[in-house]
Amino acid sequence: MAVFSPDRSLRIDADDLLASTSLMHHRGPDEGGLHMDPGLHLGLGHRRLSIISLGDGQQPMFNADKSLVVVFNGEIYNYIELREQLTAKGRRFRTGSDTEAILHGYEEWGDDCVKHFNGMFAFALWDTRRQRLFIARDPFGIKPLYYFRRAGLFACASEIKPLLHTGRLTPRLNARTLDAFMSIGYVPGEETMFEDIRRLRPGHTMVVDAQGVTEKEYWDFAHITPQPCGWEKAREEVGALFLNAVKKHLIADVPLGVFLSGGVDSSAVVAMMKELKVPDIETFTVDYEAGRTEGEGRFADIVVKHIGTRQHLLRLQPQNFIESLRTQVGFCEEPLVEAPAIALYHLSVEARRSVKAVLSGEGSDEVFAGYGIYHTMQRLERLRSALPASLLARLAPRGLFSHKHRKYLDWLELPLERRFQGTSGFLTESLKRDLYSPDFLAQRGDYLEAEFTRHFDRVAHQPHPLNKLQYVDCKTWLPCDLLLKADKMTMAASIELRVPFLDHRLIERSAALPPEFRLRNGEGKFILKSILEPKLPREILYRTKMGFPVPLKRWFSTSLLPAVKERLLDRASLPWVRRDAVENLLSRHERDIEDHSRVILTLLVLNEWMDQYLRPPAAAN
Repeated sequence: MAVFSPDRSLRIDADDLLASTSLMHHRGPDEGGLHMDPGLHLGLGHRRLSIISLGDGQQPMFNADKSLVVVFNGEIYNYIELREQLTAKGRRFRTGSDTEAILHGYEEWGDDCVKHFNGMFAFALWDTRRQRLFIARDPFGIKPLYYFRRAGLFACASEIKPLLHTGRLTPRLNARTLDAFMSIGYVPGEETMFEDIRRLRPGHTMVVDAQGVTEKEYWDFAHITPQPCGWEKAREEVGALFLNAVKKHLIADVPLGVFLSGGVDSSAVVAMMKELKVPDIETFTVDYEAGRTEGEGRFADIVVKHIGTRQHLLRLQPQNFIESLRTQVGFCEEPLVEAPAIALYHLSVEARRSVKAVLSGEGSDEVFAGYGIYHTMQRLERLRSALPASLLARLAPRGLFSHKHRKYLDWLELPLERRFQGTSGFLTESLKRDLYSPDFLAQRGDYLEAEFTRHFDRVAHQPHPLNKLQYVDCKTWLPCDLLLKADKMTMAASIELRVPFLDHRLIERSAALPPEFRLRNGEGKFILKSILEPKLPREILYRTKMGFPVPLKRWFSTSLLPAVKERLLDRASLPWVRRDAVENLLSRHERDIEDHSRVILTLLVLNEWMDQYLRPPAAAN
């Protein structure tokens, strides 16, 4: 955490900074530290989860003459190579920590140091000589970084609660982003659901000094277009890059494990670990009630037997879900419609008994086009161009169609750039007219559309729609939902999550592949699956995608239905939605007419978030 008064109008209180930083104890239970600038206009606080160089990586960390000091969350995976480069340039290292590579990198390359880092990171560096605060976030936003500027104070942290604890902010709903959350289950972009609290965008740096705030993008891949390439050469290059990425993500001085869902992505990580001859691989899997088939335990068993890992299986019951919803919202801080977040939290708690860091398959779908919606969007694009406008207009009345079919009709009327709101987009315009109150429908604003338009504009030159879809997901859904969930739920259990698929070299190579190498005849991750065929069973590579599935459809119509009704109907909850619409969708879900589990979860999460952060305690209770 960093707190800074650029105009020197305020002094930072060390006890307040310590209290704010302590709210992130779960992110770093091993050690903590503070640095206060002599003028008390700058304070840095840190909590450490020791993974590399356990004995000498304490933070805040200084350079030799103490003109620079840094607090850092994450890992620099290429720090050994950086150490060799910087030593050859005359820099002298005093520790074995990757944190020191940031300090010497800044000394050597200035603000461009981030272009040399391969890793996941969010850091704040105070330059005493230049009286400036330099903050940075990794290219994909694997590590979160929030900030606010208000009344002469700038503050940034890995979590929101420490910022609220400064006393400079009153928690308020950011009305601009509410429709975005309702539509896609999270808030994309720089803004959050909290008024005045923002995120530093992935691949960006920020300088804060007496002259103001300057933000700069240092990495992006919008410019990379598909290039002709031979199939065998591409397989060889992608396979080598992925193997190297997994190897780098294994660097640690503590035990490591893998979250194994039994799908292609996490199984691929385990297969590469076996190829790297990692001994005694620890794998962790979540499943549900014994005898049920919704989970992935049976598929994980296949991988465990094929690779030969030490498997840990955790079973969750329906009651775990409602009990854990408050925990999920509390640690995520931002409302996320992510049922797997609860499973991930419980699995992280279980894994922490054996290991201190885990690898996972997050990011593979975005890198190698694994989502089925990419194929759907391209088919809709072809169908839309083939149908006459007069026929599309006659399909406009939606009353006779189910919610699912109305969604597809809404999509069919729109061009790709307005139709696609990320992998998680589910609440389209006609469905909003059913659910939203008249006032909210009229005043919801255009934040969501503006955010997606901004990203589509950056890839307007791309010759193939697949590259556009993947790029947009990498800028929205990936950092603002998937990676946020992954970071918050694992760090809640004081365990570090690593994502080797998000090595920037692998992403750049994949983006340059011919689209049919990634998605062919509806089969996503085509090249990745080809690479893995000698290493994993076909029943794992070519089965239906599930992720960390949670049987919400069944639970919300049976065992959890009374709790859902109590939260959404039996007490005042959300003024933005029509009560009769909620009653109707609960009834149709209970009678198995339509699956409304996604909308139900959206309303539950929003209600819980408001209870925890916005409503007075008496009203929440």
